[in-house]
Amino acid sequence: MPSAKKIDEPGHITTGNVLEDLGFSEEEIREMEIKYDLFVPIRAEIEARKLRQVQLAKVLKIHQPDASLLLRGQISRFSITRLMQFADRLGLAVTLTVTPIAESQRRGRIPMRKASSARRQPAKATISSRRTASA
Repeated sequence: MPSAKKIDEPGHITTGNVLEDLGFSEEEIREMEIKYDLFVPIRAEIEARKLRQVQLAKVLKIHQPDASLLLRGQISRFSITRLMQFADRLGLAVTLTVTPIAESQRRGRIPMRKASSARRQPAKATISSRRTASA
């Protein structure tokens, strides 16, 4: 029996953000973004050094199963703080920058509290990592 759905009709309307479409809150999405921003240079450093699980576990001072999770990209198992520690132990400098969110990016955000003045705006955290010079 043919489908009653029209051929030109979309099956699903998306917001353009797959995580939002899957039902994650803005806070959860932001946490995932920060973890990913930390993970990319960590993964690049691990690959540059060609570290295996056992070697990585020693460098990061973690158990081998955790090193396996990290190598497989299972960053949801690690906190932002833990990923920052990993970056530090790999000789990467982590810089945290907090800036006001642009008005265009605020749509849909629920304010935590009312700002008492125009200067008090929600902040956005950005993580960037760069390799430190070795002595």
